[in-house]
Amino acid sequence: MFRPFRPAPVVWLLVLASACATPASPTEMPEAPAAGGVSATASTIVQLTNAERSNAGLPSLRINGQLMEAAQLHADQMARLGRLEHVLSGGQYPRPEDRLAAAGYQWSAYAENIAMGQSTAAAAMDSWMHSSGHRANILSTSVTEIGIGFARDSARRPYYVQVFGRPR
Repeated sequence: MFRPFRPAPVVWLLVLASACATPASPTEMPEAPAAGGVSATASTIVQLTNAERSNAGLPSLRINGQLMEAAQLHADQMARLGRLEHVLSGGQYPRPEDRLAAAGYQWSAYAENIAMGQSTAAAAMDSWMHSSGHRANILSTSVTEIGIGFARDSARRPYYVQVFGRPR
Protein backbone atom coordinates (compact mmCIF):
# COMPACT_ATOMS: atom_id res chain seq x y z
CA MET A 1 0.00 0.00 0.00
CA PHE A 2 1.39 3.41 -0.97
CA ARG A 3 1.55 6.06 1.74
CA PRO A 4 2.39 9.62 0.72
CA PHE A 5 5.32 11.29 2.47
CA ARG A 6 4.22 13.71 5.19
CA PRO A 7 6.94 15.79 6.78
CA ALA A 8 6.90 16.06 10.56
CA PRO A 9 5.34 19.23 11.95
CA VAL A 10 7.86 21.95 12.67
CA VAL A 11 7.92 24.26 15.69
CA TRP A 12 10.21 27.18 16.51
CA LEU A 13 10.54 29.59 19.38
CA LEU A 14 11.97 33.04 19.92
CA VAL A 15 12.56 35.29 22.89
CA LEU A 16 13.67 38.86 22.07
CA ALA A 17 13.81 42.36 23.56
CA SER A 18 13.99 45.56 21.39
CA ALA A 19 11.44 47.80 19.57
CA CYS A 20 10.89 49.36 16.12
CA ALA A 21 7.91 51.05 14.38
CA THR A 22 6.22 49.85 11.19
CA PRO A 23 2.66 50.48 9.89
CA ALA A 24 0.04 47.73 10.23
CA SER A 25 -1.19 45.51 7.39
CA PRO A 26 -4.57 43.84 6.89
CA THR A 27 -4.79 40.15 7.68
CA GLU A 28 -5.17 37.56 4.95
CA MET A 29 -7.17 34.37 5.13
CA PRO A 30 -8.88 35.22 8.46
CA GLU A 31 -10.58 32.50 10.44
CA ALA A 32 -14.20 33.15 11.38
CA PRO A 33 -14.39 34.62 14.88
CA ALA A 34 -16.07 32.67 17.65
CA ALA A 35 -17.88 34.28 20.55
CA GLY A 36 -16.13 37.41 21.77
CA GLY A 37 -14.43 38.05 18.41
CA VAL A 38 -11.68 35.44 18.98
CA SER A 39 -11.39 32.57 16.50
CA ALA A 40 -12.06 29.03 17.70
CA THR A 41 -8.40 28.13 17.07
CA ALA A 42 -7.16 31.13 19.06
CA SER A 43 -9.62 30.47 21.86
CA THR A 44 -8.51 26.82 22.09
CA ILE A 45 -4.83 27.76 22.24
CA VAL A 46 -5.46 30.40 24.92
CA GLN A 47 -7.48 27.90 26.98
CA LEU A 48 -4.80 25.20 26.64
CA THR A 49 -2.02 27.69 27.45
CA ASN A 50 -3.80 28.87 30.58
CA ALA A 51 -4.53 25.27 31.63
CA GLU A 52 -0.79 24.50 31.42
CA ARG A 53 -0.01 27.65 33.40
CA SER A 54 -2.62 26.71 36.02
CA ASN A 55 -1.13 23.21 36.32
CA ALA A 56 2.22 24.87 37.02
CA GLY A 57 0.70 27.18 39.65
CA LEU A 58 0.98 30.27 37.44
CA PRO A 59 -1.64 32.95 36.76
CA SER A 60 -3.59 32.91 33.51
CA LEU A 61 -2.55 35.16 30.65
CA ARG A 62 -5.01 37.83 29.49
CA ILE A 63 -5.89 38.10 25.82
CA ASN A 64 -4.61 41.40 24.43
CA GLY A 65 -6.01 42.70 21.13
CA GLN A 66 -2.71 44.24 20.06
CA LEU A 67 -0.88 40.96 20.66
CA MET A 68 -3.64 39.19 18.72
CA GLU A 69 -2.98 41.59 15.83
CA ALA A 70 0.80 41.09 15.98
CA ALA A 71 0.38 37.30 16.03
CA GLN A 72 -2.06 37.39 13.12
CA LEU A 73 0.26 39.62 11.08
CA HIS A 74 2.95 36.98 11.38
CA ALA A 75 0.70 33.99 10.74
CA ASP A 76 -0.60 35.69 7.59
CA GLN A 77 2.80 36.61 6.24
CA MET A 78 4.30 33.17 6.94
CA ALA A 79 1.36 31.56 5.13
CA ARG A 80 1.68 34.00 2.23
CA LEU A 81 5.43 33.33 1.87
CA GLY A 82 5.19 29.62 2.76
CA ARG A 83 7.95 29.78 5.37
CA LEU A 84 8.16 29.22 9.12
CA GLU A 85 10.60 31.83 10.48
CA HIS A 86 10.70 34.30 13.35
CA VAL A 87 12.68 36.78 11.27
CA LEU A 88 10.95 36.53 7.90
CA SER A 89 13.00 38.13 5.16
CA GLY A 90 10.70 39.37 2.43
CA GLY A 91 7.84 39.86 4.88
CA GLN A 92 6.28 43.28 5.41
CA TYR A 93 6.98 42.88 9.14
CA PRO A 94 10.15 40.79 9.18
CA ARG A 95 11.00 40.96 12.90
CA PRO A 96 8.82 40.39 15.96
CA GLU A 97 9.57 43.96 17.04
CA ASP A 98 8.16 45.19 13.73
CA ARG A 99 4.93 43.28 14.26
CA LEU A 100 4.56 44.48 17.86
CA ALA A 101 5.14 48.08 16.76
CA ALA A 102 2.68 47.74 13.86
CA ALA A 103 0.05 46.55 16.33
CA GLY A 104 0.88 49.42 18.71
CA TYR A 105 1.95 47.17 21.59
CA GLN A 106 4.26 48.89 24.07
CA TRP A 107 6.14 46.06 25.75
CA SER A 108 8.65 45.53 28.51
CA ALA A 109 9.01 41.80 27.68
CA TYR A 110 7.81 39.51 24.92
CA ALA A 111 8.29 36.03 23.46
CA GLU A 112 7.00 34.24 20.37
CA ASN A 113 6.25 30.60 19.55
CA ILE A 114 5.52 29.53 15.98
CA ALA A 115 4.47 26.21 14.50
CA MET A 116 3.41 24.84 11.13
CA GLY A 117 1.72 21.67 9.99
CA GLN A 118 -0.11 20.45 13.07
CA SER A 119 -3.66 19.44 12.18
CA THR A 120 -5.27 21.02 15.25
CA ALA A 121 -4.65 23.75 17.80
CA ALA A 122 -4.28 21.04 20.46
CA ALA A 123 -1.58 19.32 18.38
CA ALA A 124 0.32 22.61 18.01
CA MET A 125 0.08 23.15 21.75
CA ASP A 126 1.28 19.61 22.42
CA SER A 127 4.30 20.20 20.16
CA TRP A 128 5.16 23.39 22.02
CA MET A 129 4.80 21.72 25.43
CA HIS A 130 7.20 18.95 24.36
CA SER A 131 9.90 21.48 23.42
CA SER A 132 11.84 22.95 26.33
CA GLY A 133 12.16 26.43 24.83
CA HIS A 134 8.53 26.70 23.79
CA ARG A 135 7.42 25.34 27.14
CA ALA A 136 9.58 27.96 28.87
CA ASN A 137 7.79 30.71 26.92
CA ILE A 138 4.37 29.29 27.81
CA LEU A 139 5.26 29.00 31.50
CA SER A 140 7.23 32.24 31.73
CA THR A 141 6.61 34.49 34.73
CA SER A 142 7.91 37.45 32.68
CA VAL A 143 4.72 37.73 30.60
CA THR A 144 1.11 38.57 31.52
CA GLU A 145 -0.71 38.74 28.17
CA ILE A 146 -1.14 36.63 25.06
CA GLY A 147 -2.13 36.90 21.41
CA ILE A 148 -2.72 34.07 18.94
CA GLY A 149 -2.54 34.05 15.15
CA PHE A 150 -3.64 31.34 12.74
CA ALA A 151 -3.53 31.16 8.94
CA ARG A 152 -3.35 28.61 6.14
CA ASP A 153 -1.16 28.80 3.07
CA SER A 154 -2.33 28.11 -0.49
CA ALA A 155 -1.76 24.38 0.10
CA ARG A 156 -3.98 24.65 3.25
CA ARG A 157 -1.04 24.02 5.63
CA PRO A 158 -1.75 25.62 9.02
CA TYR A 159 0.53 28.19 10.67
CA TYR A 160 0.17 28.96 14.38
CA VAL A 161 1.66 31.89 16.31
CA GLN A 162 1.69 32.63 20.05
CA VAL A 163 2.90 36.08 21.09
CA PHE A 164 3.40 36.67 24.80
CA GLY A 165 3.93 40.09 26.33
CA ARG A 166 4.19 42.25 29.39
CA PRO A 167 3.16 45.86 28.76
CA ARG A 168 5.29 48.81 29.81
